[in-house]
Amino acid sequence: MFNLAFSNLYEILDMNGHGIYVWSVYALGISMIVISFLIAKKRIADIQKKIKINNASS
Repeated sequence: MFNLAFSNLYEILDMNGHGIYVWSVYALGISMIVISFLIAKKRIADIQKKIKINNASS
């Protein structure tokens, strides 16, 4: 029914010797997305603080 390319977990991780490159690119890409999200979240929090300070002083 299913025609899987890999028969076990080792083959998925190894990918005929290319696994280190494939998985390192996945890890790098995911970490860049997470870091970008965290930076944006911090910037939003900083802007919200500035808005609160400006509203309190007015």
